[in-house]
Amino acid sequence: MVKEKHPSWFKMKLERRELIKQLSPETAVNVLLACWDFLETGEKPVGLSPIESVAFSAFMPDMKEAWERYIQRINAKAYGNRTTSVDVE
Repeated sequence: MVKEKHPSWFKMKLERRELIKQLSPETAVNVLLACWDFLETGEKPVGLSPIESVAFSAFMPDMKEAWERYIQRINAKAYGNRTTSVDVE
């Protein structure tokens, strides 16, 4: 189920490009769709093949970072602190 509020993007780091290039096109698409599903639901997708699960796991740090930044932005707006950077290091 899609959460009402969720990050609308995640940063795909250049290191992941090589991983995606090594996958078949169908597998690469399934992994990227699983990443977007995770951002929308906060739950790990079911039904991935073993290779898709491994590739999906490589993206988890990026998606966790997206959630952290999203929560920081929401909290900053809630407290009226719009001029302070909310980046996660």
